[in-house]
Amino acid sequence: MKRTTKRPAGKRPAAYRQKKRRLKNGVWYVIMLVSLSLLAWGYNSITRYLNTAKATFELEQIEISGNKVLSRAEILKQLGLPEKGMRLLEIDPATVREKLSKLPFVKNVTAVHSLPATLRIRVEERRPVAYVYGRGLNLIDKEGFLLPLPAGPLTWNLPVISHIPEKLGVQGAYTTAPMLRKAVAMVAFINHLQAPLPELVSELDFRSREYLRITLSQGARELRVDYDNYPRQLYKAAGFFRDYVDFTPSAMLAYVDARFENQIVTKIKAKAKQVTK
Repeated sequence: MKRTTKRPAGKRPAAYRQKKRRLKNGVWYVIMLVSLSLLAWGYNSITRYLNTAKATFELEQIEISGNKVLSRAEILKQLGLPEKGMRLLEIDPATVREKLSKLPFVKNVTAVHSLPATLRIRVEERRPVAYVYGRGLNLIDKEGFLLPLPAGPLTWNLPVISHIPEKLGVQGAYTTAPMLRKAVAMVAFINHLQAPLPELVSELDFRSREYLRITLSQGARELRVDYDNYPRQLYKAAGFFRDYVDFTPSAMLAYVDARFENQIVTKIKAKAKQVTK
């Protein structure tokens, strides 16, 4: 009697499984081939479009924003770009940023194409916090970056830092003088004090080794503080000027000295002697 072996339910022959696997691999191969063909076609289409666009989109307008110190003419001169006539997509935004970043007053730049015919440039300028006197008059921002005076009539109502006993460095770069960086920190601290002291400060004079001489525009000729303990002393002086100083010519003080613990030392300005003939 011949015996027959039954195949377990749900189990396919090996030949069937191999055929199915080959079919599946073939389908994936076709899908990959079609996908690669579409990618190649898309790449070629985009390349043709860009090549056509470079010859089609002509620069008609340059929009510049964010500039207050630098004029439009200065920016265009630095870029070497005409107002109109170039192919827009032939202008490289990275090159625009690189060229403008060489200007001392430029801190950051963004440049983008705006189809069909506009180049948009946004400039972030450095903002000076004080004048610095040393080999002529300079400007300096809150990060210690030395700036030249602007070419135009623009001016700022800023204090002057003078008699720094170190080489300042070069314009268009960060200062190499530690004392000047400290002076910038002092200016920043003063600007956050209560009125009226910040508005009164006209000069930070570093000629004395014993104390910082702060020249004031009214109410007193000068304010004296230590180089190291200046935050607490300036805070104390700000309260004194707010509460006690009478800003009239007859009440002018020769100086206010805030270097002493728990007290303010003042000297009254001597009155001019009247000469009789």
